[in-house]
Amino acid sequence: LFRSLRLAGWSVHDDRPVLSAHEELRGAVDLLHKEGVVGKVDRDMFGGLLDLRDLTVSDVMIHRTNMITLNADDPAEDVVNAVIASPVTRLPLWRNHPENIVGILHVKDLLRALHALDGDASKVDVAALMTAPWFVPDRRPVSEQLKAFRRRKTPFALVVDEYGEVEGLVTLEDI
Repeated sequence: LFRSLRLAGWSVHDDRPVLSAHEELRGAVDLLHKEGVVGKVDRDMFGGLLDLRDLTVSDVMIHRTNMITLNADDPAEDVVNAVIASPVTRLPLWRNHPENIVGILHVKDLLRALHALDGDASKVDVAALMTAPWFVPDRRPVSEQLKAFRRRKTPFALVVDEYGEVEGLVTLEDI
């Protein structure tokens, strides 16, 4: 191999690897997958880990057109019903227009409030339950966002462009 590479004009030293560590790891996982030792899901997950340094938050975010959001000014019963019907546990709340995110509602907080009010959804104070949104830039590397999730101990952030417009959301699960 080395002789062939030298003939092709490459400078190869016997004591230095030809492939980078990332390429060697990816190749090893691909080989193990072909041999049936590593499943496709694990292979893809490991490949995603190797790609983290090359991806930005905008590459993995849920686009704003696919976000489930709620109007914070809707009647409490409507908000409760929408939350119950939603497949997610954290929902951005907006006021005046959907791009104006004013808070995040966590299902667990809503359930606690409903329990304290004996299930009367009309008495829920949605504004009191929402937490402040966390906005992150769309160009942030995914590896940095992963560290930021760990530091803040929260798995949910809204993604904004350079003008502060909401582009989407990113979760720890997306990464």
